[in-house]
Amino acid sequence: MADIDTGKRYPSVDKPWLKYYDESAIHSPLPEKTMYQYIWDGNKDHPRDIALSYLGTRISYTQLFEHILVAARAFYAMGVREGDIVTIMSMHTPENVFSIYALNYIGATANLVYANLTSVNLLENLQKTGSKLLVVLEAVLENLEAIWTTIDIPVVMMDIADSMPVIKKTFVHALEKKIHHKYLSWKDFLRKGEIDPPMATDAHRDAVIVYTSGTTGTPKGVVLSSFHINAVAKMVEISGKKSVRGATILMVAPTFFGFGMAMNHLCLYLGVNTILWIDLDQDAIGRAFQKEKPNYFVGGPAFVDGFFRHVHGDLSYLEDYTGGGEAMPPEKEEELNRFLADHGCKIKYTTGFGMTELSSVVSMQVFSRLRKGSVGLPLVHCNVKVLDPETKEELSYNEIGELYFSSPALMYGYYNDEASTNDIISTDQHGERWIQTGDLGRVDEDGFIYFEGRLKRIFVALGDGGATVNKLFPQRLEEFIAAHPLVKKCAVDVVPDALRMNVPVAYIVLQDDVDGTIDPKGVIDELMEKIHHELADYLHPTNIFIIEHMPMTMSGKVDYKALKSIP
Repeated sequence: MADIDTGKRYPSVDKPWLKYYDESAIHSPLPEKTMYQYIWDGNKDHPRDIALSYLGTRISYTQLFEHILVAARAFYAMGVREGDIVTIMSMHTPENVFSIYALNYIGATANLVYANLTSVNLLENLQKTGSKLLVVLEAVLENLEAIWTTIDIPVVMMDIADSMPVIKKTFVHALEKKIHHKYLSWKDFLRKGEIDPPMATDAHRDAVIVYTSGTTGTPKGVVLSSFHINAVAKMVEISGKKSVRGATILMVAPTFFGFGMAMNHLCLYLGVNTILWIDLDQDAIGRAFQKEKPNYFVGGPAFVDGFFRHVHGDLSYLEDYTGGGEAMPPEKEEELNRFLADHGCKIKYTTGFGMTELSSVVSMQVFSRLRKGSVGLPLVHCNVKVLDPETKEELSYNEIGELYFSSPALMYGYYNDEASTNDIISTDQHGERWIQTGDLGRVDEDGFIYFEGRLKRIFVALGDGGATVNKLFPQRLEEFIAAHPLVKKCAVDVVPDALRMNVPVAYIVLQDDVDGTIDPKGVIDELMEKIHHELADYLHPTNIFIIEHMPMTMSGKVDYKALKSIP
């Protein structure tokens, strides 16, 4: 469909990606069910299949649904009703999973806050949401010491050992530091349950609140319904990702991330044995991968080095390795793919694009149709357009501008923040809701999307002694520096400058100096010489600082706010 005046064609109109999907996928309805009903319908005929594995404990679907119902009874006995909000501060232990679906069974909303939330921020959150109950993992209870006496709602304490086998549980309890607070243990909480609560059926009621990463400001609460979470699961299922009932996935993504919530739900629906792994240290994850030998793995660039250090032997069992969070540098991706191939793996690393506000993923690579440098195709039922950041006019194929997405999984809005919601979501003349991503990208003639950097990280810089005005993209310098074999990680900040308007400053983490041969000053000198020789002067950093650790957000992205505070 061509524009009458200019002859331009637009991805959002043509939707060229649909040629990769069959008609049944294109016209498939999305489930009008609660999250609980969706996983029940997907697994009621497979009661003995394993739903969750956790540190030696295997939980079948029969047991999963029993645990959910027992927890629902307990929440109901504590006064939780349809429409109420319960705050959960936990990693993705089995009890965390039981709680989320138990609340969904009742029709209550699970407010999933970060497990590392400060005590002050937690108290503010409890008051803002009017939470009826706080469910918290024992491991973070010490962080709440300062506000304990001011929390005026019941507190239920989950233990990381609650679902462990007896022998492991005894060992862990022997190591635990006893905390003397007034709370209900998980067991005491469950004992309160007496009657089955009425089961909610409204798929469009608020189901979860998850939070943005907050790299550019205070984290916002993203309100998602069962329909939103189910829609992502269904769209991923029919958009080309292959899954087999009974296959295993090593799940390292916590449910307090939108991505983690959606992926845990997807796997439960599909009958994939979800191995819950809550230790996010990259070496611990690498060792867990080697031990468990999962068929599927979802993990961002932060976990790759641990993967290299601890995974060995034949990897032919690995059928899908998908990245999330921050983009992986091209050189690192090539290194990972070589590693996989050298170890007998028949697939390559794939990635995608997503936002918490979109219930996680909105575009996805599939191994059978990879396009180098792309973040894949829009999922079935999703749409993409590219707008000029200044004029807001829609751009054609391969023109770089700001990415906008439309999806049935687009959030209702930010919790109690209509102004911020209206700033990021708009409705077009056809009634289609679009979210402004703040990311630069383009779409090629086949519908593949390419990420070109953060829009908010574009700066104006003077070059050629002030003779030229240029757009400074920090990501370009980051990728250039990260290509050096002795650089493990690079992040570029931009600071004001009287002569050049804005100048880049680079921070790097060096590779591990195993044999003591790395000369840090020599690396910096080599990088500076290479930059001055190969890049335009407006990209030349004023300094390159070596730091021990790159500050990261909980979602695995560089924390640029924290970077600015490094002396």
